[in-house]
Parts: sequence; C-alpha cells; structure tokens
Amino acid sequence: MPPRGIKRVISVSSSCKLVGRGKRKHFKSTTGVRLKGLTRALEKNIWSSGILPQAAICGPVRRHGWQGIGGGQRRGIAVDAQLSRIVNRGGTKPKSGQFSLTKLALAAMFHHGLEPVVCQRPLCDNRLRIATAADVICFEKSTSRLIIVELKCGYSGAKLAAACKEGVPCRMRGALKTAVDNTLNRHLTQLACTRELFFREKDTLASLGTLGVDTMDVGGFLLYVDDEETNLFTLPDWWKERSPFILRDAAKK
Repeated sequence: MPPRGIKRVISVSSSCKLVGRGKRKHFKSTTGVRLKGLTRALEKNIWSSGILPQAAICGPVRRHGWQGIGGGQRRGIAVDAQLSRIVNRGGTKPKSGQFSLTKLALAAMFHHGLEPVVCQRPLCDNRLRIATAADVICFEKSTSRLIIVELKCGYSGAKLAAACKEGVPCRMRGALKTAVDNTLNRHLTQLACTRELFFREKDTLASLGTLGVDTMDVGGFLLYVDDEETNLFTLPDWWKERSPFILRDAAKK
C-alpha cells in the first residue's frame, strides 16, 4: 500500500488546472495565465514535419464497438476517463463492467509492482508557460518511489517506423536532433517531459518525502495496451537527461 496521505498531497498540490470543454479546453495556471499544451508544443517544435507511415499508425486491432473514423481515438479517451474515475476514487484492481483495455492497464500495472495513486494530474512550468497531465502517477512498492505512467491504447503497428518526408526518414528537432522521429520516440518524448515537470515540483516532493516516499528520483514507464497484449517500456536515462532541454525547445514561440 502507498503511504497514507500520498493521494491527497499529489491531488491538491498542482499549480495549474484544465479548464473549458471540447475545443476550448486548455490549461490555466492558478494565477490565471493560459498555458500551452505539451503535445502541441512538441508537434510544433520537436517532432519533424514528416508523415508517419500507415503501418506505424494502424495495426491488427479488434475494436469491439469502436469501428469507424476516429474509433481508436474515441476508445482511448473512454479508457482514460474510466481509468481516472476508478483510480481517483481509490480503486486499483480490474473488475467486471470495465472496458477490456481498462482492466488490462490495471492488471499490467499490478503485474509490474505499481499501485495507481492519481490519474490525469495537471503539471506545468509557469515560467515556460507549458502544461500537460500525467496519465497515471503510481507508487512502486519495491523502491518506495513514484512512477509516471504514460498510457497508450492501441498503437499495435510498427512503432519504430520513421516518419518520412519525400521518401526520406526524418529525425526530430532541437534537443532531439539525433533521435529518429517515430511513434515510440514521440511517446517517450511525452513521457520524459511529463516526468520532468513533476520532478520540478520541489514543494510537492518535499511533502511526499515526509510521508516516506523516496523523492531522489521519479521513474517513468510507457505502457501500451491493445486487444492482443500489453508492453511496458522503462524511460531510459538518456531521455531523462535531455528532458529539461526538450521542454526548453518545445516552449519556444
């Protein structure tokens, strides 16, 4: 079990929030300043202008009621929402009545020794005016540290297939100019930046430290869940070391 009080500390300590609905949804700091969303900032300043091949986007997935244009995206949104309701209300285990991918995600985290604490927790850097939400923040019992989990539903295609422009494989830009622009690296970029934003919350970490959480490091896991299997990737140190520079470059106008 996570230390008593950990959920409350993480839940109430954010310095930004998500406001609005639909296309008007955006992050706003507690002082009222509108913040840029991380994903769009990465699209603009870090990822290449190349196009990911169809094999990288679509795979042999059975959608079970999510057919049609945008079905995969709708399913991912529904799973995120259901998982958030379950975890933020104190649930941690798969049960009947949940979406299959929700149950698989919970089972996968349990298998890897992770107990979900909070979902969709807003994170930001007010100086850079950039924000995002952590999909799941977990407690890892074996190390007594926190793990940021980036959850991706579907993506059963070729995650290492590079985005191409005029037939030429592309690399990313800025601090990631040596990295191939592919699905896996895009998701690792999101995870690295999300983890870095949480790691910058020194007051939050100090409060968590008093509860027995090891705050010397925050881990990062990228979890893929689809109809066939789950795959978990640990965020390498290479990405952690570059995350401050990725955020700097992503925040540029």
